[in-house]
Amino acid sequence: MDSSRDSEFDARLAKIETAIVVLQRSLDGLMAERRPAASSRASSSGSPPIAPRRRQNASGKTSDPLSWFTSRSPEWWLSRVGIGFVVLAILLLYGYAIDHGWITPPIRVFAGLVVGAFLFRAATRVRPHAGSAGDSDLGFRELLFGGGLAIWYVTAYAAAVWYQLIPMFAARLAFFVLGIVSTWIALQERREIFAIVAIATGFATPFILPAPAQSVTELSLYLGAVAAIGLIIYVMRGWHSIVWITFIAFWWIVAMQTSPIAFGSERLGSVAISFLVFVAGAAFTRAPMLRRQLLALGSPRYTAAPATSGIEGLMEAIDSLSKTLGGGKSSPDSLIVWFLTLLSPVLAIGFLGQVWPRVPDEFSGVVLVLLGAGALALFTRESNTDAEIAHVEVTAAMLWTLIGVGRIVPTPESLPASAMLAALAINGVPRRFVGPRVLAKLTIGLVIFAIAGHELSFDETGLVHLRWLASEIVALGAAAFIARRLVAERGDEIQGMVLAAAGYFTVLLILWRTLEPVWAPLVTASYAALGAGLLILSRREATHSLLKYLGGATMVIVVGRLLFVDLSSVETIWRVLLFLVCGAVFLYTGYRMQPGRAAGEKKPNT
Repeated sequence: MDSSRDSEFDARLAKIETAIVVLQRSLDGLMAERRPAASSRASSSGSPPIAPRRRQNASGKTSDPLSWFTSRSPEWWLSRVGIGFVVLAILLLYGYAIDHGWITPPIRVFAGLVVGAFLFRAATRVRPHAGSAGDSDLGFRELLFGGGLAIWYVTAYAAAVWYQLIPMFAARLAFFVLGIVSTWIALQERREIFAIVAIATGFATPFILPAPAQSVTELSLYLGAVAAIGLIIYVMRGWHSIVWITFIAFWWIVAMQTSPIAFGSERLGSVAISFLVFVAGAAFTRAPMLRRQLLALGSPRYTAAPATSGIEGLMEAIDSLSKTLGGGKSSPDSLIVWFLTLLSPVLAIGFLGQVWPRVPDEFSGVVLVLLGAGALALFTRESNTDAEIAHVEVTAAMLWTLIGVGRIVPTPESLPASAMLAALAINGVPRRFVGPRVLAKLTIGLVIFAIAGHELSFDETGLVHLRWLASEIVALGAAAFIARRLVAERGDEIQGMVLAAAGYFTVLLILWRTLEPVWAPLVTASYAALGAGLLILSRREATHSLLKYLGGATMVIVVGRLLFVDLSSVETIWRVLLFLVCGAVFLYTGYRMQPGRAAGEKKPNT
């Protein structure tokens, strides 16, 4: 009996404990549900939450300034304050020794070399800073390396500029060697700041250490070497700042050296700078794609760029723009891939045209068309597994071909040529490739704008105007084809309607510009015929409401011209005839647009 009671008691106790556990879990769940609701109510009422969480950046560190100070260890503060005091003491002692004549210029230069070497030696004996790949904080080792580099840079500058102990050529060579050393430190320590120092100082050297008479060959070799260092750093580490500094600084210096306004004919016809521009254009075009291919290999030699808050914000902006245009998601290096690949060949060919001004523009146009054909051939291979690279290739083919055709074909005939290229892109490129389609839409819009601007300028007459007229007819035909395709595609209906309306009113402008000098009533009569045709056609094709709106707007223009232009400027007999013809057109159009008439026309077909 006692044993049965004990077992029954234990079973009841186990049930009570199980019930308590279930009740506790339910209570925890209810509390967890109430916390988000309470925080949302507090935010809506304006009262702050009880324990707000601190914002974190991409590396996971809090952005609170107080936490930044409190998170530093005592040795971190001691190392930085200590090296600051040491540098300040050395500077004070250095100035004191100079004022008393203790240190001559050669000794000053030698002291700078020794101190820099001592800092480098000390840096190699310090353990590397243990931080994440995206951590921009510098450890004691990096501080010693940076101090040694700074002292050597200043020493080389002082030896050449202040004391004239070495020639400018030797100082520039020393700066270049220091850039290589800084690049080695950046790659070994994986710290972006050293790469920035190497590239920025390298491109600034021709201005910091100018020479009385620069050799174009020497300058070209130097710029090519610095640009190569920047691209190598980017390919291996992927730091965005490095490739942007390299790209902008290189082409800016090339623009200065090839500008005929600044240098006259001094730089023109240079084989060295031409070879530099050609190679640099190919390197900047290829480097972003090459980095993606090397990074996909998985080798530790090529590391992914750290995800910073700036890169994440840029990706969000690109994604929103891509979503608006109908594209897909972007990658951290999408802007670099698109910008450098599309623009580098155009810049290279443009600067080569400045170096060789006697070469006709048609030659550069042929080169761009060939480049476009090559990009299209790469796209049609369908062997590229990267969808974004394929997108860039087909967009490059479209862009380079458009620019090349614009340089080859003379001005009037370039309009229909560009319009037909745009029509081919809209008709042949799949919708998932937004880039070439956007270029095609912009191109046809610019073509229509150019036609309208030319007709309003009243510049050309005679045979030249006939050339323009023939070109405009072909271009507007291509615009009509593009508008029809856009209206039929889902999501592009509004763009197609806007393009159709712009093209149609441009046709009205051409009719006015062509028929007005012949006889003014012909303009009104042609407008009435066009408006009537559009209105009648809109009854047959009920889905195309745009035709009805365009026809109605044309009829309003006809009424305005009859009352305000033809009524006062046309002779009486012709005025009567014009009103009779327009009235007959209006009556016939109204008769054909009757609902019963349209239904009667459809019965025989059914």
